Amino acid sequence: MSEQPYFCEGSEAMLQLEGMVDKVGIRNVLWALERICAAKAEHVAVNWQDTVTAKAWEKQARLIHKTAQTSLGH
Repeated sequence: MSEQPYFCEGSEAMLQLEGMVDKVGIRNVLWALERICAAKAEHVAVNWQDTVTAKAWEKQARLIHKTAQTSLGH
């Protein structure tokens, strides 16, 4: 018995994510992901003093922001 990836086609997680996109739109889902990454960056920096990991989360937040702005024409 092999485990399927969390976000494989037809998985519960994929269906839930699709539902979120359908309900609020891709821009809002990307905004939420950007905020999650930024919050993780702050948490890691403050609570773990791990600047390397914090910067990686910050980079992901910026990338998501840039992608949302570019792909959505804003």
